[in-house]
Amino acid sequence: MRDKKSAFGTKGGRRFVAQGNDEGSGLVRLEDFEGKLEEPWQDVRGLKVFDKNGEEAGTVEDLYIYADAEAAHLLKVAGDEGSFLIPIDAVTNASEEGVSVEQDKDVILGSPEFDSDEVPDLETSSAAYEYFGYTDQLAL
Repeated sequence: MRDKKSAFGTKGGRRFVAQGNDEGSGLVRLEDFEGKLEEPWQDVRGLKVFDKNGEEAGTVEDLYIYADAEAAHLLKVAGDEGSFLIPIDAVTNASEEGVSVEQDKDVILGSPEFDSDEVPDLETSSAAYEYFGYTDQLAL
């Protein structure tokens, strides 16, 4: 097993998450999810993302669901300089106004880039959780 920190890299001075495809994460895109979300409010695609101070940090581009639990696991957010992942654990509120997260804008925008069209693998999911200071339940 690779060191968790090896999932991070740099490209043009910006951090990114290395995406492999050798491990199944159990994640699916919301649009490919055949079940029903645990909570309907979890479909936050297209909503703005706000930091803990109410500053806009991007827009939710996609939502990755842990199919076995029928619950959201990761948000793919489009920011000014690319896309990145935010763990659902970071979300403090979701409403018609947008999604609020508990980190400040600098932390959010400094997160590793994720511009892949693929569903994140386990290593990528864990790296995003680690960056934000959470434990990825899929890795346990």
